[in-house]
Amino acid sequence: MSKLALLGGEKAVTLDYEKVGNIPLCTEEGIADAVNLMKKGEISQSQSVIDFEERFAAYMGAKYAVATNNGTSALDSALFAVGVRPGDEVLVPSFTFWASMVPIIAQHATPVFCDVDRNTHCMDPADIERKITPKTRAIMLVHVWGAACDMDAIMEIARKHGLKVIEDCSHAHGTKYKGVHVGNFGDIGCYSLQGSKLLPAGEGGILITNTLEYYERCLAFGHYDRLAALPETSEYRKYMLTGMGHKYRPHPLAIALANRRLDTLDESNAIRNRNALKFEKLVSDLDWMVTQKLYDGVEREFAYQYFVFDNTKFGGIRTFSLLKALGREGVSCGYCGYGRLHKSPLVLQGGPWGDCGPRETPVSLPETEYLAEHAFLACPRFETDCDELIEQYAAAYHKIEENRDALIEFDQTHDFTEEMKNLSGRTIAMIK
Repeated sequence: MSKLALLGGEKAVTLDYEKVGNIPLCTEEGIADAVNLMKKGEISQSQSVIDFEERFAAYMGAKYAVATNNGTSALDSALFAVGVRPGDEVLVPSFTFWASMVPIIAQHATPVFCDVDRNTHCMDPADIERKITPKTRAIMLVHVWGAACDMDAIMEIARKHGLKVIEDCSHAHGTKYKGVHVGNFGDIGCYSLQGSKLLPAGEGGILITNTLEYYERCLAFGHYDRLAALPETSEYRKYMLTGMGHKYRPHPLAIALANRRLDTLDESNAIRNRNALKFEKLVSDLDWMVTQKLYDGVEREFAYQYFVFDNTKFGGIRTFSLLKALGREGVSCGYCGYGRLHKSPLVLQGGPWGDCGPRETPVSLPETEYLAEHAFLACPRFETDCDELIEQYAAAYHKIEENRDALIEFDQTHDFTEEMKNLSGRTIAMIK
């Protein structure tokens, strides 16, 4: 039995992911298009942005799309578009990145946190219904890690109570639910185009909707310069002088990069999915690694490959100790940054706005809090056909299993309290 690298042994993963398993963030075609825009002087406004919106809407099967400077501003625009007002409540998970929640506060509304399902990591429809009050205006759901929520159940609840639905699809470029792209079920679907996403622009976002009024309200909210082009019958055309105080148009150079990655999105997703399923199969004998489950009818895209560490089957050690050992083996892995929003100072103390707090104690979200401690990124996105690298990753996990007694002893003799205090609230807090 080989010794853990954490304790002085050799690493299990020797291949370089950047050379073997990754691809360039920007395609040569995207770079050429961006350079061409610079040569033409279209570095602020460009017809190419509108062309991309139309192309993205067609890809998703939606009527309208509006590109923004990031996914957060897309969510902010969506909240305004569906009519969220000061004093309204919006149901949202805590098991997500802060961008799903903070725009609610920026609209002077109140985020009401719902628990998630431990198996799927997505919002629990039963808890959604429990949290509805007369003040509830909308549901902000998240298709986490690229796996879709239970849209049939959620939309039934929304229709029953007259609620608007915004889908945060930041991990789900290509994900389908019963044959339909996510983002089309609710009133508005929002996508991040940030550099780590499946469709990267560097910084950027885009939303889709099938409702003309929501499309026009999104333009009014962050694209004052496009209001003059609306028909004279539109009630939002008159705001062309000022808009609504926000400027959310994206950079054309960023959109050029995303547009070219859209050329191969389906092909790239197929490679990523094939590799992710191969890795899942190779570690399926490890009972302490629990895969994310899918609702019936979900065709997921592997934006991230998260597992849950069932430490009751591994001597009760902390997830952080497991990740420390994996990181030393050469595994690119990370602690989950989600599940802590309901305990954040902005929520509990009110922050500069003051509308959402103060609250004496955070709401109880037992499943969310379990996942916050036990969910972990097991590996990077394998972007190429790299079977040998995937096999080395699986071998690293089996090496951990073979050395479980040594790792249990390590966990019992090391204190990571201070290190864990500084963990990022981002999607991944990488561990080395």
